Amino acid sequence: RPCVWEALGRMVRSSTKGAAKSDEEELRDPSDTNLYRIPFAEASPTDRRIRGTGLCIQGNHGSSTHKGTLAYAFDFRLPTGTPLVAARPGVVAATAGHFNEGGLEGKLRPRANFVAVQHSDGTYARYFHLRRQGVTVEAGDTVKAGQQVGLSGNTGFSSTPHLHFDVVDMLPEDTCVLKVVDPENVGTPILTLPAVIAAFSALFPRHAATVPAKLVRAEPADASADLTNIDKVRGNVVLIERGGCSFTTKARRAEEAGAASMIVVNNNKGPELFSMGGTEKPISIPAVLVASEAGDLLRDIVQEGSKLRLIIRYSDGFLRSRNWQKYAEDAEPGGEAKGLYFVANTQPIEFLDNGKTVVPSVGAIYPNHMPEG
Repeated sequence: RPCVWEALGRMVRSSTKGAAKSDEEELRDPSDTNLYRIPFAEASPTDRRIRGTGLCIQGNHGSSTHKGTLAYAFDFRLPTGTPLVAARPGVVAATAGHFNEGGLEGKLRPRANFVAVQHSDGTYARYFHLRRQGVTVEAGDTVKAGQQVGLSGNTGFSSTPHLHFDVVDMLPEDTCVLKVVDPENVGTPILTLPAVIAAFSALFPRHAATVPAKLVRAEPADASADLTNIDKVRGNVVLIERGGCSFTTKARRAEEAGAASMIVVNNNKGPELFSMGGTEKPISIPAVLVASEAGDLLRDIVQEGSKLRLIIRYSDGFLRSRNWQKYAEDAEPGGEAKGLYFVANTQPIEFLDNGKTVVPSVGAIYPNHMPEG
């Protein structure tokens, strides 16, 4: 499955490159001033005036989709194929470039191509709705402000070609990794798989990063009823298939069976990753989602007699994130989160445009704040 592995490998920094550098070395850039440049190339005067290229079509607190956790996002009208550039220097944390469909169906929400770049202060810039194969960087790459990172498009939950740009305090796609290991050689993982921590997940126990855990498949496989193999599940990581019931119901049944943590396997091919939600109250065990393609591999290691084990740990990027900085001091070893700490919240930002700091407003064309018409 070379195409699947290529897509999985490109999705997150933790499974590709960049691990050899220290945290400070990887993110340090003396040109990083916390100001953002307009994240796309300037169009010709004709395209700006006639096609509205660069028009801000939704700003902060927009009435369409920029509410709640997305309150401080921006949408810019861009024809498909417009070069996108890094708004601020940083390290590419995650990408997806294999999706090819756009529209307003709910199933398309997690299927937007994107690039995410982590900055020196732990925040992430996200560039969404890129065209298929429109990602021009790889996870782990260091980028400078103004360097091209992709090509705009209309993938995912989108009604028209545009760029959705925002800055968040954490990135769901850069929260954790799964390592498949031989207990006798833990230091050399056999596989490293991307995963996303659920919004309602408990904090990881401190020992989870170093102690291999046994993986057990739930019975029934989708946890659509109370688990019948409690003796096998208790104290181990339980593998549950998506479908049959809600994510929170699966979590409750895993908790009741005494699972140490829960892995849900997506049932949509992609690879497709997203943060599981459904409750405002955190559960008592860690919970993560893996892509369907990763699930095919994990099912192989739950076969009777397999000696392979899992290590589930926070990604290096998450431990640098603004979100972790906010609550690391009161995180108790193995304790529950005191809130939904695994939720990405957009941050208010300003752009440096034509020598002035601006917050893009609906109806104006950027760069240079050129009024429409």
